[in-house]
Amino acid sequence: MAVASAKSWTVGLINSANKFLTAEKFQFKVNANGTSLRKKQYWILEDAGSDMVAIKSSFGRYLGSDKDGKITADAEEVGDDNRFILETRDDGKVAIKSSKHGRYFGGTGDNLSGFDKEVSATSLWTIQLAIMPQLNLFNVNRKAYAHLDVTNNEIRVNEVIPWGFDSTISIDFHEGKYSIRAANGSYLECSGALVEKLNDNCLYTIVYRGTQVAFRDNAGKYLAGVGANAVLQSRKSSISKDELFTFEDTNPQITLIAFNKKYVSQRQGVEVRANQTDVTDDETFQIMAVDRSDLSGNVKWAVCNKKLKFWNSESNLVAKSNDFSSPDCQFSIVWQGPMVLFQANNGKYLKVTSNGQLSATGGVDDAECKFVLEIINHPILTLRSEFGFVGSKGASGILECNRSQYDVFRLKGNAGTYRFETSSGNQWKVEGDNILANAPGGSDFFIEFRAHTRMCIVAPNGKCIQSAQNGDFKPVADDVTPATLWEF
Repeated sequence: MAVASAKSWTVGLINSANKFLTAEKFQFKVNANGTSLRKKQYWILEDAGSDMVAIKSSFGRYLGSDKDGKITADAEEVGDDNRFILETRDDGKVAIKSSKHGRYFGGTGDNLSGFDKEVSATSLWTIQLAIMPQLNLFNVNRKAYAHLDVTNNEIRVNEVIPWGFDSTISIDFHEGKYSIRAANGSYLECSGALVEKLNDNCLYTIVYRGTQVAFRDNAGKYLAGVGANAVLQSRKSSISKDELFTFEDTNPQITLIAFNKKYVSQRQGVEVRANQTDVTDDETFQIMAVDRSDLSGNVKWAVCNKKLKFWNSESNLVAKSNDFSSPDCQFSIVWQGPMVLFQANNGKYLKVTSNGQLSATGGVDDAECKFVLEIINHPILTLRSEFGFVGSKGASGILECNRSQYDVFRLKGNAGTYRFETSSGNQWKVEGDNILANAPGGSDFFIEFRAHTRMCIVAPNGKCIQSAQNGDFKPVADDVTPATLWEF
């Protein structure tokens, strides 16, 4: 699941018997029998006010506990019985308490109850984040995002708008605790240092305050942006707004190279031109799905600059709109291998004119309408289908899409083609209908953004990689369908 918003996100709940809380479609029953994190084990934590949460199943119904401790998961709206308080213990486990009745929720198998007056072993849960691990990390007090400061090799919480490869943060799960990784793959120690190898000083317990979180280190101190440079490190043993964070999705950020070999830029005024030979923030643009709920694979896109000014194609292309509500700020992206075209509201395509200006006056066959799109803010990538994460199957190296744990890949771009590199340094390679993660050499793939936080991956044979419930991860699809959309 993607991060829905700063007000909600998706988790799995693991009980004392190491089983996941599971919602069933039949009569909306609930149990703790799940052996891995799949769709029925996804629960959305929603802000219910005053540090309370509502817990919603993947079927859109809310968990509830009544005065007699009866547990249900059939409520369509949030009532008093559907509000809970999350109490975090030193070991990272969480007690879930009814805000109305003051009793704790727990149990095993089909025997779940919300009647415990005191916390016991069976009423303690491990919360495993089910959001994609690459995200933007927002600090509540500073109203700024964490990012890698490349010059000083530290994470700083001082970026007002998350921009560029350095703004992507990875949150990884390690048996009840979490690590924080910078865009270069380094782990954050509680001292603020970035190190190559994971150690105990890189592990944090997430403490929940409604749908905001704090990161507690092994000494009981919490991460915050410290000092004038807002360096992320442990400081205090109590939680204030300085120590509270939220998770947000990362929208793709890109550069575009036109037919004249120049980068599309807004370095001069509000006009968008293809006239630069180097890349700065002014040559970096963010694309955002107009309708985040549209998973058809044909969503329209808005494009903005670092100041969050959106492209408008009403006359010559300019970046000046404060939002993308106007149809002139919405574009269809046409994917042609390593090239892309942007179709404007008037049916024409964005074209580079003789002076470098972009305008919606071109045709689909015009060379001046074709751009090489390069992704810059996803150097590290994990992928998920509706059946699970993408990872390799043992020694065979065959990639599957129904794994309960994810593999992490490095994305290597070259003129609109991409290679996926594994932690061992090998690259994805197509062999027959399979894709291997441990074969010598590598294959070039195309990436197509098709929906919010979802991409299509096109193999060298021109076919899309398709998911299947049995774990098949194969380049066999001729068309874009929900089975070819990969959450990232």
